Amino acid sequence: MFLIIFIIYENYSKWIHQECWKMGGSICCCCRSEDEENEQLTSVILSRQPPPQETCRGSLLVFLNPHSGKGKSLETFAHTVGPKLDRNSIRYEVVITTGPNHARNVLMTKTDLEKFNGVLILSGDGLVFEALNGILCRDDAFRIFPSLPIGIVPSGSGNGLLCSVLSKYGTKMTEKSVMDRALEIATSPAARAESVALYSVKTDNETFAAFLSIGWGLMADIDIESEKWRKSLGAHRFTVGGFIRSCNLRSYKGRLTYRIYEQKGFEPSSNVFGVYDKTTGQRMEESEDIDTWQLHDSPEDSTSSEEVVIEDDFINVYAVTLSHIASDGPFAPSAKLEDNRIHLSYILWKDIGTRVDIAKFLLAIENQTHLDLPFVKRVEVSSMKLEVLSDGSYVVLDGEVVETKTIQVSATRNNICVFSSTA
Repeated sequence: MFLIIFIIYENYSKWIHQECWKMGGSICCCCRSEDEENEQLTSVILSRQPPPQETCRGSLLVFLNPHSGKGKSLETFAHTVGPKLDRNSIRYEVVITTGPNHARNVLMTKTDLEKFNGVLILSGDGLVFEALNGILCRDDAFRIFPSLPIGIVPSGSGNGLLCSVLSKYGTKMTEKSVMDRALEIATSPAARAESVALYSVKTDNETFAAFLSIGWGLMADIDIESEKWRKSLGAHRFTVGGFIRSCNLRSYKGRLTYRIYEQKGFEPSSNVFGVYDKTTGQRMEESEDIDTWQLHDSPEDSTSSEEVVIEDDFINVYAVTLSHIASDGPFAPSAKLEDNRIHLSYILWKDIGTRVDIAKFLLAIENQTHLDLPFVKRVEVSSMKLEVLSDGSYVVLDGEVVETKTIQVSATRNNICVFSSTA
């Protein structure tokens, strides 16, 4: 029923656009009103007067993506986040992103990051990923990562990082509960942050910092191919995409290599601190001088566990480093924020019976029983390498497509810090 209603809605929207074009309009009236509303909201946000410096409790660098999720980030900041920060005497500098890599470029080149207490992002996991990889391009990246806490107000259709953090403290995983708690933490002078493990990722051409997931095959296709329904359906786009992909199942030829995770004497720990107790610069001064990736399991380590290699036809390869990839049930219930192991799962074509098995898998994710299905293989690893041996598929890192045929992921001893609670 939901799918039928959606198809009707899509066709009606297309008809409206076509009629507007016939009348000579370059874009439809609804698009014009949305643009006008965004201009008005932008004016409100940028013209707001900051609280007096002498009463200021701290300062945030804020990134707003006006096109993430259902396009409500400007409205949320203008009507809710901004006024609450004002009342709590927290100053802020706002950057409204105008396209891909805007936030990345700002964080690559900004010379006064040390004056802020943290970064606040109104978007989804994609903008967090972009921000982290802007920092990665800096000479002082590995001192900034654990010193510049990141706050998140969910405005995207995928909010796995935020949901993983909030679930640790018992927040109910509903859209309203997640939003309410995120707003409370993001605007509170008592906000606290804590460690989240960081991963090193190498592709054919680039090195990335990652924090959430690596996908290829079924779930990656659902994520990317449903992007066109992001504004109309929000998180429900994954449900529609899953139904369509289950009916039109694909196989993917690839080679998967991994090393089993071993503790090796390293005990990941969570560093909890008050966001406004110190500035980023003050925390950097106190931090150890780390200037490179500190791998958990170095390739030169002769005691590393033996490599496992699987070359076959896959249905799905999905590895996560946090518990949640969205606000439904956890994908990896045993994952912890600070723990640096990679929770790898995969499905081989030869192991499934019918397409019904895949539908069961997708439905089971909401009930947290997907990893118990007999055709789903799972293992905890310290590193993995995926080589794509067929065409026509996406490799997705933290929800973002990366153009590569090879992706190598390694657990590290590095971390970032994320707003997580209030004192």
